[in-house]
Amino acid sequence: MSLEREQTYHRNSIANAYYVISHGKWDHFTEGDFFNAFWAWHDLVSFIIALLVFTAFWSITTWILINQTVYIEAIGMCALLTEATLGVPQLLRNFQRKSTQGMSIPMVLAWLAGDLAKTGYFVATGSPLQFWICAILQISIDIFILGQVFVYRKNTAAGELPYTANNQTTSSSLEGATID
Repeated sequence: MSLEREQTYHRNSIANAYYVISHGKWDHFTEGDFFNAFWAWHDLVSFIIALLVFTAFWSITTWILINQTVYIEAIGMCALLTEATLGVPQLLRNFQRKSTQGMSIPMVLAWLAGDLAKTGYFVATGSPLQFWICAILQISIDIFILGQVFVYRKNTAAGELPYTANNQTTSSSLEGATID
């Protein structure tokens, strides 16, 4: 009987890094539903390893395709669309909860003011069309979120919310559940 105990991936980040690298234990990346649990990292090391793999892959790809105009335009558009859709998770969360409780309205107004200023800059400097399109998308999302503030203004009681901050059911449906 071996005195070594099985290493878990959620206790000590430094020990996890050593264990994963020295034993080649990459199976925690393939266990479970990777896409649905992507942001539910159990430890910092798993996140850092995934970030390094992502960075290495796209760095090598960009180094190989740096002279391809289509690739450069596509990666630029992906970057613009990523930045343009930053408000979408908030928009969807408000829709799921049918509430904007806990959301900072001044923050959304600051988003809108910044997006309007950025769009003005793009227009004034004659930036390419994709900048305008993404700026208009950002402004639209900001306005939709502000519209949700108006539509959901009467739904402010925490007990009425169908989701909690971690997108699980409310505590009333968890009665009798144990926490590890």
